[in-house]
Amino acid sequence: MLSDAISAYMTPNPVCVQRTATIAQAWRLMTEKKARHLPVIDGERLVGVLSQRDLLKLETVVNVDRMNDPVSDAMSNRPYAVSPQARLDEVVLEMARHKMGCAVVARAGQVLGVFTTTDALRALAGFIEAARGEPIGGRALRAEPK
Repeated sequence: MLSDAISAYMTPNPVCVQRTATIAQAWRLMTEKKARHLPVIDGERLVGVLSQRDLLKLETVVNVDRMNDPVSDAMSNRPYAVSPQARLDEVVLEMARHKMGCAVVARAGQVLGVFTTTDALRALAGFIEAARGEPIGGRALRAEPK
């Protein structure tokens, strides 16, 4: 049976970046881990989210020093954070309504996972498989290694 909880569809234990890391370090981390979104933490507490799009926008800004400027200068300091029990439909609708690329799944400020548009598409494929009577959790819900 398919779950309603976002935790069943998130990518667990995502790569995070400290707010004091440099923009260049974040780029490198995204490239190495093939991630488009990085939760930004201060110690272990969620303080923001950095997307590949945020970093691409910086490419057009003069006076940005990628080697020295911190991630905190580029991140969104109001990440869309949800509890692991948040309902999948509510999270997806909120992401669509505000054109967000991800939701950070957290409990008491601790990052547990990230739910991206790619995760949403895998969930959709799983629902389609279920509607067709195909095995749930077959090819659709298996995530590519990140």
